[in-house]
Amino acid sequence: MSLGRTFRTARHLTAEQWLYRLVCRGRFAAAARAPRLYRASVERTARAFPAPDADSARLRAAAAQVLQLQQAVHGAHLDGFARGRFHFLGRTVDFGGFDRIQWRRDLGEKNNPLWRMNLAYMGWLVCLLARGQPAELQRARLAIESLEAQNGWRQPGVFRDVWHPYAASHRLINLLCGLALYRAAGGAGDAQAEAAILNHAKICAAFVLRNLERDLQYNHLFKNFVALAAFRAALAGPCEQLDFLDGEIARSLRQQILPDGGHAERSPMYHALCLIDLRVLAAAGVATENEAAAALHALGATMHADGDIALFNDSWLGEAPAARALGAAPADGKLLLPRTGYARLGAGGDGIVFDCGPCGPDANPGHAHADFLSVESTVYGRRFLVDPGVPTYSEGPLRDESRSAARHNGPHLAGAEPIEFWGSFRVGRRGHAYPLEDAALGGFAPLWCAGWQDGYRPQGVTVARWVGLWPGEALLLVDVWHGSAGNAALEFLVPATWRHDSPLRFASQDKTVALQVPIGGCAGVAQAQCWPRYGEAEAAHAVAVRPELGHRGAVAATLWRWGGDPGADVTPLARNVAARLQALCMNPPRFVDWGVGRT
Repeated sequence: MSLGRTFRTARHLTAEQWLYRLVCRGRFAAAARAPRLYRASVERTARAFPAPDADSARLRAAAAQVLQLQQAVHGAHLDGFARGRFHFLGRTVDFGGFDRIQWRRDLGEKNNPLWRMNLAYMGWLVCLLARGQPAELQRARLAIESLEAQNGWRQPGVFRDVWHPYAASHRLINLLCGLALYRAAGGAGDAQAEAAILNHAKICAAFVLRNLERDLQYNHLFKNFVALAAFRAALAGPCEQLDFLDGEIARSLRQQILPDGGHAERSPMYHALCLIDLRVLAAAGVATENEAAAALHALGATMHADGDIALFNDSWLGEAPAARALGAAPADGKLLLPRTGYARLGAGGDGIVFDCGPCGPDANPGHAHADFLSVESTVYGRRFLVDPGVPTYSEGPLRDESRSAARHNGPHLAGAEPIEFWGSFRVGRRGHAYPLEDAALGGFAPLWCAGWQDGYRPQGVTVARWVGLWPGEALLLVDVWHGSAGNAALEFLVPATWRHDSPLRFASQDKTVALQVPIGGCAGVAQAQCWPRYGEAEAAHAVAVRPELGHRGAVAATLWRWGGDPGADVTPLARNVAARLQALCMNPPRFVDWGVGRT
């Protein structure tokens, strides 16, 4: 069983990923056995770099983008950082003083080093240094000295957190940009403190250069390249060691940004972070105008009426600037990213975001959730149907449950999964979802979209969903399970900011949303949780719907109404839509899935 799962996971890796898994792991094993020799070789690489110049105009332009990011993430906790009290990812650790930081304190996170990595990113220093106060420069020096003293390369696991190439990439960007902002704010010079920052930045650059994450690729390798590009922008002279960057960045961009502008890993949060990185690259002199324009347009497909992202796959609020701070809201109407697999329907304060695409790239779907055909919605500009979010990256039941199909707002089969998850980020067998652009599905609602998924083919079932939006009035969802679907199931998550007012009604202040089930029935409303910010649980309502079973499978129709008179019965409309979806499920349309390279 375990061997089969491993094979189903590993067979999707590219030859390059396989090669570099061996290279990268072998290199770190050698470094742990001979840390002095490895450190000496990294220092030789660092000495060959020209001296960085913190007053570089390009670095200063990049720093403005980085500051926007770090203020969004850390701005509310700066005073605590200065006292040694650090808040990341919904968790606060008070070290009792800035001089008492324990960089690798065991926080009981099992296999998840994310909190320690965030500490080692030093993104919080960007905000402190931007104040231009000499005390903050001394804190930066102290932080670097204690990090180096506590994290020798012989220590077990140090290359998984503090000296992970991804952490070193973040730290390189943040130290350089923080010092540039300090200088721009008129901070008094201190040769010793600035030398400590720049010397450590050179070590980070040499370390990243020698440990590019070609085994993982995607957002990790891209972050390595962004860090080296920012470093190159700060150098006082040319650097032959970094001449390869432009070609590699162009290649990485083709992997990261799909032709419709969407992000290959299908995470709206990583999409927003990638957009910041594209702006850092542009400031550093790398041509990214076309990709940045496409990515900014595509961001709109995952932007809710409240101005922030949907939370599909591994996404949470507060890890990036709000979407509205990165770009304008999309125009009313329909915005479809056919190759990414996201669609947005919206007008005014009402809208939905629909997931009708792959869970991620086959070569690295680590941030996937089983949210095929799931929707998130806003009503009156307030989030109504929501994704469960991310409670943890640590492997275990909570991680598994939060990624499962049963915890998302999509049609699924009870007791079965369309994706085979294991560990924290591993994916074995995986299905895919696809948009449906069938003319026969139009004409029922002012705004509509549809999709289908093949994740339950091992059970002999194909699933499809149609979404219709009447802005200012109602949202109708029609779901079809074609095949032996006795375990067809459907559940919706409503945040507790909407009060469960009566069996089929929810209220928020003076607004109400009523649920009708034209096909099927409501099976009840239970207490639940969601995590819109990493690790921070919030109360929610889980609304279970019982599909109607038939000889061809199962059907459900749910109508969420918040405006106007209920008017005519929508059951005939829903049944017409369901009949067309059933016909499409019997003979799914051919497709080209540009996101994962399957035909």
